[in-house]
Amino acid sequence: MKITKLSGVFALLLIAAAPACGKDEQPAEASATVEATATAESTIGEGAYVEEHESGKAAFNVAADGNVKAAVTGPDGKPIREDVSGTLLWKDASGEKSVPLTFDAKAGVLVAAGPKLDADLTEIGYTLSVAGKPWSGTLHVPAGGTAELYANAKGAADLGLPEGKLGPHGGRIEIVGDDRLELLVDEVTGEVRVFALDVDLKPIDIGERKVTLGVVAEAPQVVVLAPVAATAGVAAGAYLTGKLALAADPLKVTIAVRNAGRSAVALCGYRAGAAFAVHARAPRVKVRMKTDWHAHAHAHAHADLKAKADLDPKVHVHTGAGAKANAKAHVNVKAPSVRVTPPSVNVKIKAPSISIPKPSFKASASARASAGAKVGTH
Repeated sequence: MKITKLSGVFALLLIAAAPACGKDEQPAEASATVEATATAESTIGEGAYVEEHESGKAAFNVAADGNVKAAVTGPDGKPIREDVSGTLLWKDASGEKSVPLTFDAKAGVLVAAGPKLDADLTEIGYTLSVAGKPWSGTLHVPAGGTAELYANAKGAADLGLPEGKLGPHGGRIEIVGDDRLELLVDEVTGEVRVFALDVDLKPIDIGERKVTLGVVAEAPQVVVLAPVAATAGVAAGAYLTGKLALAADPLKVTIAVRNAGRSAVALCGYRAGAAFAVHARAPRVKVRMKTDWHAHAHAHAHADLKAKADLDPKVHVHTGAGAKANAKAHVNVKAPSVRVTPPSVNVKIKAPSISIPKPSFKASASARASAGAKVGTH
């Protein structure tokens, strides 16, 4: 009995200790991230956006007026204030502008003065030199700066969405302000579609929404999507569409939405207060997938042409092998002029034999005498 009781006590102690170890491990990672973010915020201001590189972290605070503060920390989380510099490449409607990042010894941060943020998304590339080693990346910043990016990430977390939940078309769902958007890209053609969803995640009309995507993949891209036009089986404004050059899933996707004078932004997979990984081992944003859009588009195009052909005799629709044969032979047929080649028929017709007898003239003696008399009178 004593052994049993002691075993029970030890078992209880082990059970109590087991979760304690788990709790100690989880906060260790979380506290490291929180500490790094808190350090960045205390250095460059609240709402700092932090990117994680192989050799440390780079924090940015880009204000709406274009002023920038940046701070760099090493893998140990300690600030790096020596042998650090950088350059920003600012891209907007006016073109590209190179803006130097200089170290402010008094503040202990890198500072820059760029143009005012006017676009829904402004692309800002950065190159840092840290102890002679280059760190590079790209930011897609909304008109409200990185503070707006941070605030919207907090708001999206409050609304909540089941982990890994897919949209009705199999795409990724992102909460952007008050909107729930489904995003997917055809892995062959690069066509991108964005659907607006209601609270039950059912598709709704896109309405007046304007959506801009900032993508970091093989090369940074900013794409403004357009409402789809009405086609067979698809209503106008059913979704927004555009095209992306993607050989693989991107590293970052930033979505900016403007609707009825309000704007919102979301960086896919970003959580406020956490560093966003941008190194080679960083997870990718899963948006590419196999679709049958091309087949449907081809079928709709053929149906439209056939409908026009029924109304206009000058429109011709060719399908299958016949279309290929015609294309190779370069045969053009214009209705209503139709050329028909009859079968080859050889008919032999024997002409009737016709003989015409020569006229026979016989003059009488009296006639000859009369003719001679007349000649003699002259």
